[in-house]
Amino acid sequence: MNAVAIVRLRAAAATRLSWRSLLISAGSGLAFLLVWQLFVGLVYSANATIPTPLQILDQIFHVDGLAFYVEAAGYTVSAALRGWLWGNGVAIFLGLIVVAIPALERPVMQFGVVTYCLPIVAIGPIMMVVLSGDHPKVVLAALSVFFTTLIGTVVGLRNVDRPMLDLVHVFGGNPRDALFKVRLKAALPSLFAALRIAAPAAVLGAIVGEYMGGTETGLGLMLINSQQAMEIARTWSIAVIATVLAGVGYGITSLIARLATPWAGDVTVDLGVGQLSSVAGMRGWLALLFSVLWSAAIILAAWWGLLRVLDVPPFIGKGPLEVWAYLTDPFSGADNCAALFAESLVTLRDGVLGLSAGMVAAIVVSIVFNLWPSLQRAFMGIAIALRSVPLVAMAPLVVLVFGRNLSAILVIGGVITFFPTLVNVTLALAATPNSARDLMTVFGASRADMLFKVQVPNALPALFASLRMAAPLAMTGAMMAAWLATGKGLGYGILTAGTASDYEGLWTRVALATAFSILLYGLVGVVERIVLAAYSASGSSRRRQSDAH
Repeated sequence: MNAVAIVRLRAAAATRLSWRSLLISAGSGLAFLLVWQLFVGLVYSANATIPTPLQILDQIFHVDGLAFYVEAAGYTVSAALRGWLWGNGVAIFLGLIVVAIPALERPVMQFGVVTYCLPIVAIGPIMMVVLSGDHPKVVLAALSVFFTTLIGTVVGLRNVDRPMLDLVHVFGGNPRDALFKVRLKAALPSLFAALRIAAPAAVLGAIVGEYMGGTETGLGLMLINSQQAMEIARTWSIAVIATVLAGVGYGITSLIARLATPWAGDVTVDLGVGQLSSVAGMRGWLALLFSVLWSAAIILAAWWGLLRVLDVPPFIGKGPLEVWAYLTDPFSGADNCAALFAESLVTLRDGVLGLSAGMVAAIVVSIVFNLWPSLQRAFMGIAIALRSVPLVAMAPLVVLVFGRNLSAILVIGGVITFFPTLVNVTLALAATPNSARDLMTVFGASRADMLFKVQVPNALPALFASLRMAAPLAMTGAMMAAWLATGKGLGYGILTAGTASDYEGLWTRVALATAFSILLYGLVGVVERIVLAAYSASGSSRRRQSDAH
């Protein structure tokens, strides 16, 4: 059998597997809807906070009419698409610049981390007072997609076989030829992996912009109006439409990726770029301190520069010096600091609780999926689909179901951590090298030994990558919960400060929320390095003991 025949057989097998996976996912999706229908109709009907799928369809097609949602969705899609194009375009351009000029890597990447850690719920009110029209929605959508695409571009451009670059050089090619003829093709899988994440994120950014007001229509405005009017079926219907839009964007990008890169498998985006290789010893901690100071310098410079470039009126735009004066004012500074301290404690608590709840739940379900693959095949498609659900669309539903209490905070923060962690960790557990599995089998290891001594350590990098991705989103979830549910924390403080035209308090709270988001992102990276170093040292010790015996 020649090589061409082998390739054709593998392609046919892959196609059969793809169709089988699609059918299994469709069947599990229908089963999920059936269980939802029966549970709400027979068990949960008295609560009246969760409509059945049939009631949602009736609301969309008969009560309101599909045109009612299509018109609003058109405005949201328009803003999301423009933000997606701008954010991804700038990210790809900067990625090319970073690879072409390595000296610019550190400032560009640190700037990217800052943009990713900016809670869009926090900066939304500032965008509303600084920009006009639908520009706030477009900017928020662009910010939502920028960092992941930047990372995907840079990682992809560098993920190239060295012999290919040497071959270009041997045949007289220059660095530009190597970039456009070799690196760009090698970058496509990582770039499309980032673009898949960017599609739902752009929808989220646009809806947050509509949430803030300043627009006549849009899914975000409809969502908050229906929630405040306690129109439960309509609230769920809008959330379903928003989810479908995000899922369609994710699906279209995935289809284009499959057609453009048929040689590539599942690729994930690791948001750990810029983390320290080690925090052990004095040099590691000095490097950590330098990284923190460098990030702070970038934030302050960008903050000051944007106010000047956009020519924001001094009454509205408050810079670092005005924020410092707000905190140190001899008459009101102490009261301001006390209020901010109380709000910060609530937000940090809610963010950490949500992140932890989602992480624990995702790890448990990933292990269950690994032990019983039939469950994974049945429900993994649903998990991937729900990963694209915009947080803003789910938050009002969570408040309706769980109320305005700690349960809502845990669910809102946990959901945004759960799905990306579940998908990444499940794939990582399944990707354990066969050689390691065979070795454990030869030594008579049990299934539990295989899982906890080989597969779990192998999945740790994927777990921490997911947590880095989720940490800033957990802070966003905490502020969203404060805004919609509890009325406590920085999220509610930002809302009330903007309403009262307290711009010093508004900018100060946004700065604090951003700082806490960056801090949480960095702490996950530090814990990752410590844990992975400990596992590496433990593995080396076991190998030395084995060699001695």
